[in-house]
Amino acid sequence: METKRRAPEVSLREIFLRAAEGLPGAAGRDYRGAVVAEALGHLQEGFGAHYASEATSDDAILVGDHAYALAVETIARLDEPRFVGVASRMIRDGAGEISRGGMVSISLWTPHLAQLLGIISGENEGRSRERINAAIVEVTDGAE
Repeated sequence: METKRRAPEVSLREIFLRAAEGLPGAAGRDYRGAVVAEALGHLQEGFGAHYASEATSDDAILVGDHAYALAVETIARLDEPRFVGVASRMIRDGAGEISRGGMVSISLWTPHLAQLLGIISGENEGRSRERINAAIVEVTDGAE
């Protein structure tokens, strides 16, 4: 039996790192981009473990819970509640899409990634979304 993938294959961590590289001035060298990218990697791992198939095993749930805990622990280092709020919405929106029988595409999470980048950069969400979209194209070579 083949398992249908239900979350994006493209790395949220890599996309966010690429988008943060392009930030102007000191913000581009800001350590928060790397921390958020690391937390996104854990969040994606947790999401993938929880929703890898229709019938998730107890082991997969434990792996997912551990990855979510690492994501929260990582993002908590920044002591910024706005990051946690956006990550919570990412999980909620992704889980909602799966509960409706859909798959989570990178486009579903693009606004959330833009919000996270906007917190770091201070840019408006539209400009941050442009940076995220450009990073998606770079990381996927336009395949997504």
